[in-house]
Amino acid sequence: MIIQTKNLTLQYPGKLLCHDLNLTVNCGECWAVLGQNGCGKTTLIHVLGGLRCADGGSAESVIVAGKAPQTWSRGELARKLGIMLQEEAGEFWGNVKEYVLLGRHPHVKNLFGWEAVDHDIAIRAMERMELVNFSHRSLDTLSGGERQRVRIALLLAQSPQCYLLDEPLQHLDLRYQLFAMMLFKELAAQGCAVMMVLHDITWVSRYCDHVLMLFENGRVLAGSVGELLTQDNLEELYQCNLDEFGIKLLRLPIPSTVLGV
Repeated sequence: MIIQTKNLTLQYPGKLLCHDLNLTVNCGECWAVLGQNGCGKTTLIHVLGGLRCADGGSAESVIVAGKAPQTWSRGELARKLGIMLQEEAGEFWGNVKEYVLLGRHPHVKNLFGWEAVDHDIAIRAMERMELVNFSHRSLDTLSGGERQRVRIALLLAQSPQCYLLDEPLQHLDLRYQLFAMMLFKELAAQGCAVMMVLHDITWVSRYCDHVLMLFENGRVLAGSVGELLTQDNLEELYQCNLDEFGIKLLRLPIPSTVLGV
């Protein structure tokens, strides 16, 4: 178990987001968080990551690797959790490699600079995200999709036990959406936990094994994709008829050769 919630309740003023959520996320699992805009997906990521306290209840309503997230030091928590928010806090004026190297901060042992292993890990992360040719580019010269790949590379360099990702596919074109989803599934297969906010249920059905659905009025469903990703559940979740969109819940993986990944 890497993350556990006990009777977790989240709310905005005048709106209940989730009520008494009991959830266990284990290493090796790939979770999708689904729900309409404003249902609390981002708030949940913030709370699970220790960036915000839960509303009321026990201080132990969220447990990360056996302890409340606020009781870990920042470095210890960053070795447990890697968090990608929808928006970056502030600007970064360095180049791509310097940005990716920031992911190594939780592992720093030498106060006088990066060690060779940190540079090696950062380079491998950039190679994985096809960014080597961008390594000396200033981050602020990149497109939105290129910056998103750099942010994923930073998390790879960080090498946490669990990845908490708020809309990690935003700005990515189709090829790199597939590229990212294959990577996240691979990370789970290697023993990491992955929990990400997604909007495209096709990716969920093909690459995730667990799903958390946040409904109106605080109701939640959590469990395996095979059991919960049904047309009835999704139509209730999104308040629309899926037949009108021609959505089919297939679970066959797309061959990597289709898009040249």
